[in-house]
Amino acid sequence: MSIDNGRSPAAKVMDEAIDLAIEGHSPYPERAAFIDSDTASAGHEIKRAADEGLPVVLVAEDGSTRVLMPEAATR
Repeated sequence: MSIDNGRSPAAKVMDEAIDLAIEGHSPYPERAAFIDSDTASAGHEIKRAADEGLPVVLVAEDGSTRVLMPEAATR
């Protein structure tokens, strides 16, 4: 994973999302977890976000994103 100025791709996308949300134009859900998709802990972080009912924004090294929405669990 490349890091620019000490910030991961997910941190950069999250910063952009905050700026866009302030302007009222964020393409991402509120309270989303921004996760670098190429880290060893990505699976654990996705599970934790899902357990908390949070949407996930997966961010690839190139800055591309994919949004995963939580679904209500049925038992």
